[in-house]
Amino acid sequence: MSSPPQPPKEPTEEQNAVLISPARVRVVRACPGAGKTEMFVEAIRRELKSWNKPAGGVAALSFTNVARQTIEARVGGVVGAPHFIGTLDGFAFRFVVKPFGHLVGLPAGGVRLFPAAMCAQFTQPTVQVGGQPKERATLFQVHFSGVEKKLPVLRAEAAYRQITVPAERVQEIFDAKKNYWAKTGIVTHSDCHFLAAAILKKGGAAVRGLIARRFPVIFIDELQDTGFFLARTFVRLCEDPGIKALVVGDPNQAIYGFGGASPTIFDDFQALEGATPFALTLSQRCPKKVSQVVSALSYSKAPVNARPDAADGELALVVHSLAIPKLLPPQAAFLRGLGVGTSLAIISRRTTTANSLRGAIIRDEFCGRSGVARKINLAAEYLANGDPATAVTIIDRELCRVVFDDPQAGLEERKGKGITPAQWRAAIFGILTAALAKVEGETWNAWVQRIKAAVQAACVSLGWQLNETSGLKAYMICNETGNAPRNQLIEIPVAPLWPVGDTVSTIHKVKGAEFETVIVFAPKPSKGHPCPAKEWWSDEAQGEERRVGFVGVSRAKQKLILCVHVSTLKELQAKQPEFVALFGEPIPMPAGA
Repeated sequence: MSSPPQPPKEPTEEQNAVLISPARVRVVRACPGAGKTEMFVEAIRRELKSWNKPAGGVAALSFTNVARQTIEARVGGVVGAPHFIGTLDGFAFRFVVKPFGHLVGLPAGGVRLFPAAMCAQFTQPTVQVGGQPKERATLFQVHFSGVEKKLPVLRAEAAYRQITVPAERVQEIFDAKKNYWAKTGIVTHSDCHFLAAAILKKGGAAVRGLIARRFPVIFIDELQDTGFFLARTFVRLCEDPGIKALVVGDPNQAIYGFGGASPTIFDDFQALEGATPFALTLSQRCPKKVSQVVSALSYSKAPVNARPDAADGELALVVHSLAIPKLLPPQAAFLRGLGVGTSLAIISRRTTTANSLRGAIIRDEFCGRSGVARKINLAAEYLANGDPATAVTIIDRELCRVVFDDPQAGLEERKGKGITPAQWRAAIFGILTAALAKVEGETWNAWVQRIKAAVQAACVSLGWQLNETSGLKAYMICNETGNAPRNQLIEIPVAPLWPVGDTVSTIHKVKGAEFETVIVFAPKPSKGHPCPAKEWWSDEAQGEERRVGFVGVSRAKQKLILCVHVSTLKELQAKQPEFVALFGEPIPMPAGA
């Protein structure tokens, strides 16, 4: 049963200027909380109400399925043919790649789009994506993120991290991709983006014209999140003079640069013939004091203005001295006590920080020098705390590293050595059993050596011989800190740090959400956690870290709390005194003892 349509709000002056404009392409830059979704939906409503072209329809597109569902609900439910309300991904696959894929070598028999969850299950075919032997990935883990010297820029998930494929390997991997597409017709979402852009480039005006007759009006929301090739697809499509378009987003909230998204996409649309730019600068969400902080982090320098009748709001700058972002219950209670309203979110830049702030039961407390032993200890914690799938994945990769000298090895390699699935499972079980065993008074040094013996025994049971590889050298004697006793595995805390209803997450995951109170937490600066006083005002990566900070602070509806390490405060006071002055006197976080 579809939801009843929400009654439209009276448009603001800025919104109305967009709604009544006759421009062929309306390019809207909207600040946080500007009511862009309401305006976007109202534009769709008006178009559908006056629609009189039975041969064609309206395409209303957004970045995610959640956004698609929101649009559907607000216009009154699922809208049928000839119209299409869906994702940018879905449109590119259904109306560009499937009907025109033969232009770029896809099989005439059809194209299949494999979702990310399915792609993660494949272990073949693999390609070498980096300079090290372990830097291999399946073709499904190689993604398109840009263009350089007429070749695509490729990113790959290899050796537990994302790497950029070196230029000398790109052509070989690109050719492998094309051969696989032609043979199987299987494409990933990233492949689909690249292929759609290539189709519209090769097919030119003829293909654009056919799509324009099918969808003479196109609406695009959250433009700033669109990756490089998907963005090129819709820019090329909107070059057709038969298409009217409305594109909406906020370049200051372009925080998916790792996927090729860039705030410059707004300039590309604005350069189209018949394009007119618009700005929504009046936030319906942020109170006056919060708007000042948000404006201070605006990478584009565009202001974020509170409504004239908006409340002042509240700001607080909390200073902590935590070496790691692990809060004691009194500290969490202190932060929560500063909040106002009924909804609170504590957000951070990185997932590891958010997990620690949440009071996650998986914590890396390994003492020593062995990276592989550290991972096995984490596997034991995952298993003990109800996540066997992650534990098995970690041990599976470690066995592959030692037995095959390749953590990405799969079923084919096991079959080649005559290893049965039952033997492989037994080897994993043996290592996990040893890792979970508790030995009274055992030090980390002794535990590492015991785990090394368990891994060796498991590998020997699979037919591996000790002199075949030096893989076990990774299990080194720990340093002096490893003489500390290995405590029992961390168990679920008796009481959670945060009550049900509070949100503890990353900035990326709360993008688009809003809360009465927002706590932006920055841990002690380190190699993995650069100082916000430096990165928020840096132009590196085209200012992406500043935009991440911008998204974080702009979630607040009533009160914004910035919680930083004491060293970060000193940097801010030295380099950004006007920014610090917005918050007033810093508040020290209690020790929590």
